Amino acid sequence: MNVAPLPTTAPIGTYTDDQGRQRAVTLHPTFNAWLTTVQNAVKPLGGNGATTARPSTGLYIGLQYFDATLGYPVFVKSLNPTVWVNGSGSTV
Repeated sequence: MNVAPLPTTAPIGTYTDDQGRQRAVTLHPTFNAWLTTVQNAVKPLGGNGATTARPSTGLYIGLQYFDATLGYPVFVKSLNPTVWVNGSGSTV
């Protein structure tokens, strides 16, 4: 699953105020911050792509990534240094 960046500063719609003026509707900054946090947390979940596109941020032990180059899922075994393994535990 690839998640596009949030349009946190772009208007999400418009409305007409009491004086007939068009106004932009934007999200509250606190809600923007929350959405960004959620997006960063779920972005790596269920990721997929080439070996060279494996994530390098937001990693945690056990993170799964479907490596399309290899044709199977790989998992983060350690963080420093980052070590990816296949289902049998072999480094890939």
